[in-house]
Amino acid sequence: MDHVRAFVGLALPQSCQDMANRLGAALAPLCRGRISRVRTGQAHITLKFLGETPVTGPAGIEAVGEALAGIRFAPFRLGFAGGGFFPGPNRPRVIWAGLREGASACRELAAAVDAALAPLGIAPEGKPFAAHLTLARVREPERGGDWPAMLALLAKAQWPSVPVAAMTLWRSVLSDHGARHEALREFPAALD
Repeated sequence: MDHVRAFVGLALPQSCQDMANRLGAALAPLCRGRISRVRTGQAHITLKFLGETPVTGPAGIEAVGEALAGIRFAPFRLGFAGGGFFPGPNRPRVIWAGLREGASACRELAAAVDAALAPLGIAPEGKPFAAHLTLARVREPERGGDWPAMLALLAKAQWPSVPVAAMTLWRSVLSDHGARHEALREFPAALD
């Protein structure tokens, strides 16, 4: 194995995993085409997708880990509310939950990740960061769905507010059953 598919993100506690699972199950019948729900226990907030990353070398996983270890951030809270679709409601490919609390802290942390990885030659994101929690991917958007009912369901969802005390470097393993994420290294928030 000379490359791993990697990303930097925030792990979510079981209470959020359970809510994401319940919402995904409730959204599925509202879509006329196939959707792939996020696998149980795999819900997270992505700060930066790295893609296929060398295991070794100047921009390898070890170097990425060392660069991320230099980021200092204070603990913060996440509170989810509402949601929407990427790229938009006409032919959605992703159904997501939004943030009512912690969005600016996520944006600042994502910018710090970009800044820390730039010296390794890893380009910053080309589009503005939008903190969200992916709930499902729409595999056949052309078949349509009850998108307004989905938005109403997302708006009514009662999420717990949860603490963020670390950021994680993840390995993502793709299979026919969806992605499985494995934590490679955790970077705790500064407590001072």
